[in-house]
Amino acid sequence: MSEAEAAVRAVIEAQCAAWNAGDLEGFVAHVGEDVVYVTGRGLVQGREALLEAYRGDWRDKGGRLTVSVERVMDHGDAATAIVQFWLAESRADRQGWSLLTFARQGERWELVADATLRDPTR
Repeated sequence: MSEAEAAVRAVIEAQCAAWNAGDLEGFVAHVGEDVVYVTGRGLVQGREALLEAYRGDWRDKGGRLTVSVERVMDHGDAATAIVQFWLAESRADRQGWSLLTFARQGERWELVADATLRDPTR
């Protein structure tokens, strides 16, 4: 496992733990300032906009997040992860896939793009 893959997996695990603890600030602490989040409803651009979205409708659904990192592709100072997710015990249980792009910022890895696709049957 490359250093980049280990770092990206650690960020994903930290985000999952923060979500399950109800710590939204901890969840977005690993997100770049100019993150782009692609959803079925459109784009959310910027860390503050993402945090506000999570404070509103998204986090309201609650639940326990579980993830499986299927693959991490190391591109040097960037990496792409393919992640399957399940949100259970919530008002709107769901599952799906995310394509996550990370960039190295000094010693830190940040999420800079997230394209998430929910399973429409769930």
